[in-house]
Amino acid sequence: MDLSNVPGRAVRKVRQDGAAELISEGRDLVVDDLLLYRTVYKHLLEKRVDILYRDDVRNRSECLEYEEYNEPMRLKGPTGFRGLDTPEQYEPGNRFVCEFPDAMLLGPVGPGLTAEGTVIADTVGTPPLTQRRTGVTIARSISENGARRTLDALRGDGEPDRRFDTVAFAVPPWNNYYHWTVECLLRVRLLERYGSETGIYPTLLVPADCSSWMKESLDIIDYTGEIASFDGGVAKANSLVVPTFPDPIPEECFWMRNRMRDGTVRDGGSDEERSNRIYIARGDATVRRVSNRDAVQRVLDEYNVNTYLLGELSVREQIDLFRRADVVVAPHGAGLTNILYGDDLTVIELFGDKTMATFDRLAASMDHEYRYVQCEQVGVDVRVDTDTLAERLQTTIRT
Repeated sequence: MDLSNVPGRAVRKVRQDGAAELISEGRDLVVDDLLLYRTVYKHLLEKRVDILYRDDVRNRSECLEYEEYNEPMRLKGPTGFRGLDTPEQYEPGNRFVCEFPDAMLLGPVGPGLTAEGTVIADTVGTPPLTQRRTGVTIARSISENGARRTLDALRGDGEPDRRFDTVAFAVPPWNNYYHWTVECLLRVRLLERYGSETGIYPTLLVPADCSSWMKESLDIIDYTGEIASFDGGVAKANSLVVPTFPDPIPEECFWMRNRMRDGTVRDGGSDEERSNRIYIARGDATVRRVSNRDAVQRVLDEYNVNTYLLGELSVREQIDLFRRADVVVAPHGAGLTNILYGDDLTVIELFGDKTMATFDRLAASMDHEYRYVQCEQVGVDVRVDTDTLAERLQTTIRT
């Protein structure tokens, strides 16, 4: 988390969600992030934690490979952004599913551990994210389960609170639309391939406190196996089935588009007429709102771009909105995850002083046209150069 944003976010958090929610989030920041992750884990534990990295997992005898993938991929963060001269890349590698007998799961958000207490990298993140995500999840475990129980599990010891049979883990470190959709729901793809080959569909463990939109998305994706709640603590699994953590490669993106769109058609879809040029507002967010909203609105009106607040739409309505779209304009934010559901989109992303490759990469994987506007940072918000935005829209509509 960018600590410079904390004061501005705090004020908006109180206004939107109340003081109790702010106190809860503040505790997570101070205890989990500043104390346990940045201090305890980084200085005392990091070098003592064993990790089974993706290449090591792929080489295990219990590993089943399903697809070759030999292309490099840009990193999700600032160093992977296409606007750089040489964006940083990594090799995602072939897709696999691997079984781990007598595994442990640390609540509330992982990681998954081998019987010996080694962290299984693909339960927490992609190769570039493994180190940080391992630390974040272990810090969360120390906060919830205590240091002794967490360290015992990392040594392969300790008594679990609960036992499962054959399961797969789909609990995100943050309950954010992107992390849930791309990093959790997408695991269904390989789990169903594993199930169709072995006849075993692992029970999918999801957060016990699933939001309404998480439940709706689970209903749409319609996983063939059972779904159960994971309510934290320390759990034992007779068999933990681990698919490749979604990078996501193009095949994963197109599968997600088709599966979720088919799910909305199965449920009846929507006949409501929607615009094919859309702007995703962030009026309900605590950061990255547009400070010169009126000036931006005049540009949007000129090019017949309609504004939507995604928090007012169901998941089905969001899928339908992006399925019908031709042009999507939005400040950087999780709502852009929905470009997964579009065809031949032009995406115009608005950035402040920090660029991220998150949706740039999704657009590339989906063969969407991608453009961006570098905006002025104004506190926690952005001020859009309306001339540049108009130029991007004009060029888009002419081509």
